[in-house]
Amino acid sequence: MELPITVPGPDLSVSATTYVAFRQCPASAVARLQGIYGPESRASFKGTLAHRVFARHLEEGPIDASDVADVCRQEIGKGLNAKLNSVGLKPPELRLVIQEVGALYERFRTFSAVGFRSSEVYIDVDAGTGVTLRGRIDAVFESDDGGTRLIDWKTGQLGDADDQLAFYALAWTARTGDVPSLIEALSVQTGERTAQVPSERTVRRTAEDVGGLVDTVRTLFAAQELGERRAGPWCRWCPILSDCLEGSAATDLYDRG
Repeated sequence: MELPITVPGPDLSVSATTYVAFRQCPASAVARLQGIYGPESRASFKGTLAHRVFARHLEEGPIDASDVADVCRQEIGKGLNAKLNSVGLKPPELRLVIQEVGALYERFRTFSAVGFRSSEVYIDVDAGTGVTLRGRIDAVFESDDGGTRLIDWKTGQLGDADDQLAFYALAWTARTGDVPSLIEALSVQTGERTAQVPSERTVRRTAEDVGGLVDTVRTLFAAQELGERRAGPWCRWCPILSDCLEGSAATDLYDRG
């Protein structure tokens, strides 16, 4: 699947995170595409660890409650040590994170695994004109109609997942040639759920939006500009927050409640 792109420029890798960031604040997305990232956080580390535990459950079967802490440490050892070091958690803080992941897992194990196909499916697909679509699908299930059901696990509040789900539908279609029957975001913490039923029309619309992103970013790159800044709750995780008056004002406001 090729995107409707009209502006030539450097190769770009567009992920769900980049797409969502662009829809929220173009300047933040441009910064990410320039290799400027925000610091690692406790919440992101916990979320990544929880996702590893969820995937292990789906692939190998339920984990006994007495073994969850050991499984967490195994998963950290397999590939999360660098992330752990970046966050700088001390041993007592890490133990608390592992306890919190264990509590999330107790909720997760109540979810049905009927129709499970695969977990943590990485997508890296050439979309033409120097653009690569990248992402990770947390879990793939068979849908009731025999098609494909994609799930994105959330370890915190559900939030607004519409743009993220739309991007995953596009990326999956570009990778497989098939539009998924259903795509969901599910908060393990709260039980909240939101879903989309993609169609060829909605996938094309998202492709047009991603094409517009690429055109805008390449134009901004050529002009050596970051683009429009839009303040909101997402500013807290922005890689250019320290240099953004709008974002700093927004985070101060949200911190005061």
